[in-house]
Amino acid sequence: MGTSSQTGGSKTIPGMLRESRDFVLACILNSALILGVVVFEWSLLEIAVIYLIEIAIINLLFFSVALFTPQSVDDLDGDSWDEEPTSIQPIGLIPPVYRRNINYVLRKAVIPAFILTVIMTPFLSGYDLDSGLPLSVGLTIAGIIFFQLSRVWRYFIVNRLYQDKSPADAMAFAFAPVFELFLMLVFVVVPVSFVIIGTGTDLDSRAVWLLYLVPMGAIRAWIGSLDPQTDDFSVKWD
Repeated sequence: MGTSSQTGGSKTIPGMLRESRDFVLACILNSALILGVVVFEWSLLEIAVIYLIEIAIINLLFFSVALFTPQSVDDLDGDSWDEEPTSIQPIGLIPPVYRRNINYVLRKAVIPAFILTVIMTPFLSGYDLDSGLPLSVGLTIAGIIFFQLSRVWRYFIVNRLYQDKSPADAMAFAFAPVFELFLMLVFVVVPVSFVIIGTGTDLDSRAVWLLYLVPMGAIRAWIGSLDPQTDDFSVKWD
């Protein structure tokens, strides 16, 4: 019985980690953030800019994928979702875009686009872009783009998986960072700040920043490894 138990354990925890490329890649990207603070002396402003750019990239990619998913949205009523969708084929090399999806995506994208614009504007205005991005920051953003493109490929593009998906399936990936941000604020920023302020520790210390970044990285790696369509949480934007 002991052997069976050990075998079952190896098929669940280690096996899951080996098969979860999203988890591994997310760990690498979050390690890059910590490396940027320690080695390249990134400021909190640069870390915030990278994180906000990541959210913008995720939303742009998965909102775009939602345009060519032909299945209906289960929780919506309306004639457009009860009949075959009308497609538009702007370019022969890409899948057809569906008219009903365009309206659905635009409605859902308004609020997150507004929030992201409001949050990003003061950060980007305070960040010196005239001299260009540092190479380390540029490479990190390139890694983020590659990571998210690989997720789009695996979940929607390969074997034309998008044909069995609805716009809501794609948007689940776009809205996942909202849930991630909530977890980081509640379980990292608030309690760590309470301890740091209570002990009178200097917030400008890079060692103190790691108290935020390490648990944030763990949360981001975990969320990044989940499939929002099937795992224990669901993110909706009504």
